[in-house]
Amino acid sequence: MSRKASFEDLRALLDEVDRRYDMARSGHEFDFASEVEPFLEENKGLVDAISGIGTDFRFNPPTREKVVEEFMELLMTCHAGRFSLKLYREKYKFINMWLAHAEREGLFR
Repeated sequence: MSRKASFEDLRALLDEVDRRYDMARSGHEFDFASEVEPFLEENKGLVDAISGIGTDFRFNPPTREKVVEEFMELLMTCHAGRFSLKLYREKYKFINMWLAHAEREGLFR
């Protein structure tokens, strides 16, 4: 998969996380074995791939690792409607901001 495709895939995954969180907040109960576990297994590698993208002065290695950690947390917590909306939005915006920065600065190449 090319770096450009990785950015697009990460953005699509972030959108899917948001969709699932909205479903959970609306009362949908996700089945761990059939919905949550396969989702995590399918997408952990994609989030881990963030560790392989370039860095710059602002998007440095510690920030890059923090993005990976926050994204992994959202992969799991998006299935729990009881997860704080405020905390969810903070994490979502943090990830979105840094992915956009990395794309804008050409760090996915």
